[in-house]
Amino acid sequence: MSDTADLVLDWLYVIVLAGTVAVALFSSPVLIVVEQKKAVIVERFGRFHKVASEGIHFLVPGMDRPRPIVWRETEVDRDGQYISTQTYETYIDLRERLLDFPHQSVITRDNVEIRVHPMALYRLVDPVKVAYEVYDLTHAVEKLVQTTLRSIIGDMGLDDTLASREEINKRLAQKVKHVCHNWGCELTRVELLEIAPASLSIESAMHQQLQAERVRRSNVKRSDGQRIMLKTHAEGNMSAVIAVSKGQMEVTKIKAKAEADSKLLIAKAEADSLEEVGSALAEFGLDPSDYMCACKYVDAFQGIAAGAKKRTMFVPYETDVVGAMSKLGL
Repeated sequence: MSDTADLVLDWLYVIVLAGTVAVALFSSPVLIVVEQKKAVIVERFGRFHKVASEGIHFLVPGMDRPRPIVWRETEVDRDGQYISTQTYETYIDLRERLLDFPHQSVITRDNVEIRVHPMALYRLVDPVKVAYEVYDLTHAVEKLVQTTLRSIIGDMGLDDTLASREEINKRLAQKVKHVCHNWGCELTRVELLEIAPASLSIESAMHQQLQAERVRRSNVKRSDGQRIMLKTHAEGNMSAVIAVSKGQMEVTKIKAKAEADSKLLIAKAEADSLEEVGSALAEFGLDPSDYMCACKYVDAFQGIAAGAKKRTMFVPYETDVVGAMSKLGL
């Protein structure tokens, strides 16, 4: 009886061992198919064995198994609330993806509470680091971005925060990128989708400030327009006065030139006539200048005689031309 019992126990041990081996063999996959732009971490006896890239890969049953990684997906429900779902993924997606973070409250340097909505574009470049360097990559990146964003905005005022979104994006990417690289993740871009005040009173004050700023700008524009109008009007009047003055100056120049030319012509004509008279008087031996003076005296006498009924004149002049004129019957 004892031999039979021992034999039965031996068979039971063999059956249990065979069942355990069968369960271990059938519980682990024999082969895996990895799609394009994906990767799978394969472990052998619990240790890293290889990275399975695109294609078909055979596994040794009971020895090799894919290592799952923790992955967290965040979605927005109908009420606008963010719902986070944690799963275990065997296939690591190497494509560029979008990580949308929930809204978070940040206090600025001037103690104003604002709400920011960050997002990040990333790509997994090292599946080994993704599996072994960090437990929950998406959760770690989310908290890293939140703390870094609080640190950056905490050193800035409200106006600087609203006006320096591009600078915040650059500083955030610089501080987060090297940490994510150690986790096998490459951040290609970090952006702030929205920056808004957390309370209605601050939002109302911002609207009032914006309205006052617009009124100030409109007053400045109106004043500049009036100043430009007056300046243009004054410049127009000045140009008109200058143009009139230049015209009068040109007219005066032309009149003066005309008078000068006329006097030159008269003088030339008198010189020519004097020359002719001199030629005629040369036959009588008279001086032409005496003749001209006598003519002027005669004209003067005529004017004096026409201006009054009785005149007494003393003529301190004597020349032979007058006698010659009397001989000529003048």
